[in-house]
Amino acid sequence: MKKFYPFLLLLGVIALIGYMESPQMLPEDHFQSPVSTENNETEAVATQDKEEPFTTMELELVYEGTKVVGGAKVEAYREYEIYKDRDGNMIKEVPTENYNYLKYE
Repeated sequence: MKKFYPFLLLLGVIALIGYMESPQMLPEDHFQSPVSTENNETEAVATQDKEEPFTTMELELVYEGTKVVGGAKVEAYREYEIYKDRDGNMIKEVPTENYNYLKYE
């Protein structure tokens, strides 16, 4: 039994060294990103067209309706994304999934 402990300790040290040398334990400055080996592969680059009009997006709550729930009046407001150009003209209006409710008793 006494001969078994040094062997177990040596095995534990080897396992610890193997874990410390694994890729998960390398510092971030040694990080290697995957590189393509194919010659015909091209990289897609997103470019902003100069002809695209300047737009801003604002969030706006729009009244959807009123219901009576449990004797209390509840107003529902839905959030919309409003896109406007430089002159303040509305380009498009996109409804979101967010609702706000006001309850009056």
